[in-house]
Amino acid sequence: NSHPQITGRESTSANDENVPEDVMQNHDILLSTLRSRLTKLQVVRHFWERNDIKGAINAIKKLPDHSVQADVISVLMEKMEILNLDLFSCLLPVLLSLLDSKTERHANVSLEMLLKLVAVFGPVVHSSISAPPAVGVNLQAEQRLECCNQCFIQLQNIQKILPALIRRGGLLARSAQELNLVLQ
Repeated sequence: NSHPQITGRESTSANDENVPEDVMQNHDILLSTLRSRLTKLQVVRHFWERNDIKGAINAIKKLPDHSVQADVISVLMEKMEILNLDLFSCLLPVLLSLLDSKTERHANVSLEMLLKLVAVFGPVVHSSISAPPAVGVNLQAEQRLECCNQCFIQLQNIQKILPALIRRGGLLARSAQELNLVLQ
C-alpha cells in the first residue's frame, strides 16, 4: 500500500501555527487513499456484476490493497454458497497475503475465512491428494487433483505463518491456533 496510514494523532509539526496546513495535508492524503480504494472496488464491482467471481478474486489479487481485499473477503464470507473448489484455490493466495498484513483486522478476516473454507474444502483436498491414482484417462479428475494439490501447497504455506500469528497473542492467536489444529 503506497499510502500511509492516517490515525489522526500524528502531527508533522510541533508548531501550532502549522496545524491548518498539517490538517489539509493529511486530508489530501486521506482523500487520495479513499479515491484509490474506490477505484479498486469499482474494478471488483465490474466483475461482480457480471457474476464473474473468479475475475473479482483475481482482480483483488492483482490490486494489492489489504483493505480492499479484506472488504471483499468479508462480503464473500456472507456468500459462502457461491464458492467452489476452484474459487477456494484462487482465494488462498489472497488470504495468505492478508495474514502478512500489519493490520490485525486483515489477519482476522483472513483467519475467519480460512476456518470456514477449510471446514468445507479441507476434506475434499485431503481425500483427493491421498487417494490412489486413477486408472485410465479422466480429465475432470486430473484437473480436480491438480487444483487440490495447489490448495494443499497454499495451505502448507499458510500453516508456516501461523506460529508468528500465535505469538502476537489475543483473538488473532486463538484463531490461528484453531486453524493450525484444523490443518493438522
